[in-house]
Amino acid sequence: MTDKNKQIVTDWIEKKLHGQGNPMDDLDPSVVFCIPGPNTNPIFGEFTGLEGVEKFFGLLLGKLAQKNLSQTIKVVNCLAEEKQVVAFVEEVFSSKEPNMAEAYISHGAWLFELNDESKITSFYCYDNTEVTSKALA
Repeated sequence: MTDKNKQIVTDWIEKKLHGQGNPMDDLDPSVVFCIPGPNTNPIFGEFTGLEGVEKFFGLLLGKLAQKNLSQTIKVVNCLAEEKQVVAFVEEVFSSKEPNMAEAYISHGAWLFELNDESKITSFYCYDNTEVTSKALA
C-alpha cells in the first residue's frame, strides 16, 4: 500500500498537474486542500470539497495566465507510511516571454493523506510562500 500511495501522489504531481489526466479523479469528494500563506492572495487558504479545489485551480490558472507564467513541479523525494505521503517538491514558475529574467523557484513539502480507496482526502502544501507570492502577486 505504501509504494502504491507514493506512486499515486508522484503521478498526481508530475503528470496530472501537468495536463496528463484529470487531477480531480484522484480526489475524495470531501477533500481538504490547504495552501498556507498570506490572505492577501486568493490562491492561499483552505479549499474544501471538489468545488473548492476546482475554484483553487481556476484561481491558479488565472494568475499564471495574467502573469504569463508556466509552472512545473517535480518530486525530489517522496516518503510514505501507510496512508500518509510527504512529497518534497521543486516548483518552478517561468516566464513565457523570452526576454524575461530568471525563473521563480520554490522548494516545499506537500503532505497528503489517502483513504482506503486510494483517493486523496487531504493535501497541505508547504512551499516557500515568499517565492510563490512574488511569482503570483
